[in-house]
Amino acid sequence: MLHSDLTNAEWERLMPLLPDGEVRHGRRGDQRTVINGVLYQARTGAPWRSLPDRFGCWIRVYKRQRRWAADGTWQRLFSEVQAAQDGDGQVGGGVSVTAGAVKIFDVGLSSQVAYDEGAGLAQQRDPVLASLALRLAEVIQMGRRKG
Repeated sequence: MLHSDLTNAEWERLMPLLPDGEVRHGRRGDQRTVINGVLYQARTGAPWRSLPDRFGCWIRVYKRQRRWAADGTWQRLFSEVQAAQDGDGQVGGGVSVTAGAVKIFDVGLSSQVAYDEGAGLAQQRDPVLASLALRLAEVIQMGRRKG
């Protein structure tokens, strides 16, 4: 497993959010491999043709990334992950994706603790959702860089 690959916990959170039409013949494992290929390319900036064979055919990975960038799927996934963080009692904050960088900001007590006013308790931020949001922001940023 590479550093850019989704962890099992991240995959479990992302899988229910994926478009239904993308799974053919019940092959969600193949879908994870393709998404890992997109994440690898976003993290490394390597040319698509240089994508390691373990991600499958580079053309398939490239086409998925382009299609999901064009139809807003990456942005929708990012928004849904952020909404899940908010639904878990997380403090408002987010990821700013600009022309030059991906910046994470947090509004609240700290980057790791959120305060639930209703219950009067401090809650730990969900590191899986935070990591997943960052990965999706990198993919969105990659799409903006490459047009």
